[in-house]
Amino acid sequence: MTVTIRDVAQQAGVSQATAARALGGYGYVGDDARQRVHSAARALGYLPNNAARTLASGTSNIIGLVAGDIENSFFATAARGLADVVEEFGYTLIVANSDENVARERRAVDSLRANRVDGLVVAPANSNDGDHLAEAAAAGTPIVLLDRTVRGLGVDSAVSDGLGGTTAAVRHLLAQGHRRIGIVLDAAETPLTSMTMRLRGWAGALRGAGINPDDSLLVYASSPMEDGYKATMEILARPHPPTAIFTASNFMTIGALRAFRELDIVLPRDLSLVAFDDFELLSLYEPPVTAVAQPVRQLGREAGKLLLARMQGDAGKPRRLRLPTELIVRASSEALRARSGARRQRAHR
Repeated sequence: MTVTIRDVAQQAGVSQATAARALGGYGYVGDDARQRVHSAARALGYLPNNAARTLASGTSNIIGLVAGDIENSFFATAARGLADVVEEFGYTLIVANSDENVARERRAVDSLRANRVDGLVVAPANSNDGDHLAEAAAAGTPIVLLDRTVRGLGVDSAVSDGLGGTTAAVRHLLAQGHRRIGIVLDAAETPLTSMTMRLRGWAGALRGAGINPDDSLLVYASSPMEDGYKATMEILARPHPPTAIFTASNFMTIGALRAFRELDIVLPRDLSLVAFDDFELLSLYEPPVTAVAQPVRQLGREAGKLLLARMQGDAGKPRRLRLPTELIVRASSEALRARSGARRQRAHR
């Protein structure tokens, strides 16, 4: 039998209204009455009706996170950082998955708003399409963007320095003697500011060294690892393949490593590799992979701090946090050596 707030009120010897205020954390309740109500609730095993509490108090104590792809370890780590911050203030984090699809993102945002979340953190699936986010913000829902921004949307954001990190990575490869440096990026049909910044970093570093970026060394893929694999196979099969590759996301990196294994490519003897986003596999791979490390957990924490400030009444101008990255040099990007045609033959077989 379901225990109701009426049962709790009767056992505590108070009115239903007093019991509701005590359990909902709103309005005035004397210390003695509050203690009796909570004791009765524990004894009876009472579970609150969150919908009713939300209607009564105007808050749900819930934060929504719309992640791009919950299979991606980036979002798991960022969610942990976000939860670390908001849970300290009594909020529960609910995670929805957009699968990097704007339509699914809209549905997730609408559903979370319908459930009266107190704030939203969103990793937008398309940096050119944010009407649903603008509508939510205009309706009073505090929103913070994570990892990417949306053009023309005036809300807070927390991103990493993809431009600076990629520039450092390509300059490192140039210093190792490479001139044909390829880049594997996430899909162009869903523009993301994160990918745009990494592409700019690649092209800018090459131009800074007096090298015109070669479109044959640029390939786009979708987020799944299978497409990172296909994109890497494609770029290595071109008539003049790169001597080094920069993979612009962790899924692209995993796909590239699979392609190297299938083609019997040995790093760095046959090819050099630098990855954007460091994760445990890269230090365990043989040889260990050079990577641009993002402060992913800190990104989640900073997004949480920005959101809490808005929820507590901060009405200042939108804040755009850009956290620094770090290039971690490992064996996969050692200096260019004289290389035979064996690698190209493997890529074409």
